Amino acid sequence: MKITDMKIFVADADWRNWVFVKLFTDEGLTGVGEASLEGSDEMVVAALRYIWEYLQGKSPFDIEYHRRNIYYGRFWRGMALLSALGGVEQALWDIVGKACHTPVYNLFGGACRERVRCYTHISEAASGHSIAQRAEEAARAVAEGWTALKWDPLPAGIGPMRRTLEPAEMRDVVAQLHAVRQAVGEDVELLVELHGRLDPNTAIHLAREIEPFRPYFVEEPTPPENPDALAKVAAHTRVPLAVGERILTKEGFWPLLEQQCVDFVQPDVIHVGGLLECKKIAALAEARGVSVAPHNPNGPVCVAATLHLVANLPNFAILEMPADDYQWSAHWRDEYLVDPTVVQIRDGYLELPAAPGLGVDLDERAIARRPPKKTLKVLKDL
Repeated sequence: MKITDMKIFVADADWRNWVFVKLFTDEGLTGVGEASLEGSDEMVVAALRYIWEYLQGKSPFDIEYHRRNIYYGRFWRGMALLSALGGVEQALWDIVGKACHTPVYNLFGGACRERVRCYTHISEAASGHSIAQRAEEAARAVAEGWTALKWDPLPAGIGPMRRTLEPAEMRDVVAQLHAVRQAVGEDVELLVELHGRLDPNTAIHLAREIEPFRPYFVEEPTPPENPDALAKVAAHTRVPLAVGERILTKEGFWPLLEQQCVDFVQPDVIHVGGLLECKKIAALAEARGVSVAPHNPNGPVCVAATLHLVANLPNFAILEMPADDYQWSAHWRDEYLVDPTVVQIRDGYLELPAAPGLGVDLDERAIARRPPKKTLKVLKDL
């Protein structure tokens, strides 16, 4: 079997675009993947064109070989290339699963669970919603069946120029946790997202202040470029820490695991270059007693691919899955799939598909109805 063609689709997804890829073979099998990288569509599409020059005429089965050549065979690398590779690699697994008449999770060693627990988002503090509104959102989400909720409680203005909190701002964060905990009870998990916006001392102070509300984890408390800052936070707090959405390779995860800085790793199957690299990262984490909670505020194909991965991981904990009506995810997401049932939540869980491959396919007509917000000139030559 040989790969004969590649199609790239860029579709509207509210405040960003989603990038999908479809591979074709000389035996009629096709595979789909997602290579979305918000704000960098042109770079990803250019990287997909480069990958196509390498991939045409080759076997879809040699996934590890192709990954090594596409990424490590280049002197200059980076996130756009990895994200493009992530989409292509998903499509290759989709083809192989169909050729073997089995779901992709069976190719990784089979399922460790029948369904996958997910968490959703409620609005961030910077959205302008009051604490009472945030508590109401949390209560509604729980009524819909969600058992875990995440949000960023930091005010706007915390970031590159200021990484500390004023006393009133710290009190506001604590009040948010208190209000949401009261609204949902003790059995719902609360996840706190900080987007790497704090210095280590402030992060330590905040973690101590919110510890009574038993957060499931605090995500990315300090900038991801500074592992020593994270190590300092880990040494001075009992709150579990999560990190990884902006770490791109297993080599990047290893120092954090070696120093025992984190309790959860959060690789993104697109941005680390695909399912196989994610599985290797999960294996490193397993060896250190660390759980996996993948980053996944992405489109529907990435949801399906991530579902197959975590079905197999013994140290999987929970999967990010923004609700359709939240600002991170276009409410028309499911229209982009021929059959969206694979990526639809039931009582806070995703159920494993039984179809071969990833179990999803693109509805090209629906994608055509929602063109990307920005014209991508590089697409004209593809």
